[in-house]
Amino acid sequence: VVEIANSIGHELQSSEGMELIMETTDVILKNSKYINRTLGDLKSNTPPYLKHGIYILGIKRNGEPVELTDDFVFHRGDVVTVYGTQSDLARVVKEGGQAIPESIKTDWIFHGAGLAIGLAIGLIVVHLGDIPLTLGAGGGALLSGLVFGWIRSRDQIHGNMPLAASQLLKDLGLAGFVAAVGLQSGLQAIQTVKESGLSLFLIGVVVTLVPLILSMLFGRYVLRYDNVAVFAGALSGARSANPAFGAVLDKAGNSIPTVPFAITYALANVFLTLLGPLIVGLV
Repeated sequence: VVEIANSIGHELQSSEGMELIMETTDVILKNSKYINRTLGDLKSNTPPYLKHGIYILGIKRNGEPVELTDDFVFHRGDVVTVYGTQSDLARVVKEGGQAIPESIKTDWIFHGAGLAIGLAIGLIVVHLGDIPLTLGAGGGALLSGLVFGWIRSRDQIHGNMPLAASQLLKDLGLAGFVAAVGLQSGLQAIQTVKESGLSLFLIGVVVTLVPLILSMLFGRYVLRYDNVAVFAGALSGARSANPAFGAVLDKAGNSIPTVPFAITYALANVFLTLLGPLIVGLV
């Protein structure tokens, strides 16, 4: 075309509105036709008219990017980032699942419902004889957070929150929790040390550290836990240590430690409620 351009005629500027506009869209995979199939299979067997003009930029599962290899197997709920023209993207979205709208707004209804339901669960008290059992506000919110987080992972249309806002809440919440605990317990701890000396303080250190160290050794050498993130989350939950759990999440860079933390956190609170009155009664 360049060589014969002069013989064809004068070059004219393109008309307004004729530009080729390319866009990027995140699509949630929902069509069962593409689930449990490999990326290589889809590239080879997808009709040309369907994949025309479409480029896959990335795939995320549970919020984490995965490697684009031909043996990658698609699961329901995977988020595929595709690039192409508006018409091509519309065709792919209609065929594959549902587009995730870009928004910087927070879905306050979704998150507010999660908090309200979590607090309501924490108010439930079950009496085992004379012993009251309850998850408390923290346990209820944790259980509700797991359920609503699972809903969010299945359908990312609801529950949107900008990443920066989410990170701010994590950092600010952890710092606020540590500060509140220090303000509430610091003066009492100092007063106790003054009245009882260091012996009571040292006994508390032993009671706190010995079960945790034994649990760590048992899990590492008897149960042979090799996943550090899962193991650290479980240990944090066993001590109901929210600051430690926040540090574990920060180091892990994902939500994998959440499940073991939730399990051991709930068990620890139940056993604390059960055994606390018994120990006091025995003493």
